[in-house]
Amino acid sequence: MNIEQLITEELIIFDETIRSKSSLFDCLGRRLEASGRVKNSKKIIKDFLKRENETSTGIEDGFGIPHAKSKYVLEPTLCFIHSGRITDYVGMDEQPIECVFAIAVPKKSADEHLEILSSLSRKLIDPVFRQQLKETVTAAEILTCLTE
Repeated sequence: MNIEQLITEELIIFDETIRSKSSLFDCLGRRLEASGRVKNSKKIIKDFLKRENETSTGIEDGFGIPHAKSKYVLEPTLCFIHSGRITDYVGMDEQPIECVFAIAVPKKSADEHLEILSSLSRKLIDPVFRQQLKETVTAAEILTCLTE
């Protein structure tokens, strides 16, 4: 699976004012609904929070991969959000999250969900890739990072 096919410029957000997990998920839900990827922003926000309450999706080096399988998702989608440091959302290394790849897939897409998560995780292992993402300032740069 090519994860770059799941994301468009409208699904890439740069917003330094996002400083909490709740504001992150609110922003994400609104953008997913506005882009026509989900039917109901409030319900997808609840699905992200439900998954997050099971165990944190923060990984390390300031990155998180929140994900949700939901009946409100219309098509598999990947979003990228570069926020301010989110102090109530930390990685396994205890560092605040500031770069997020959010995965939203339809409820019946369990295999696709795992495939996207696996593909993205393999990319995020590379410290050069992570640094490139942190230094980007435009949606076009994010898309370029994902396709290289």
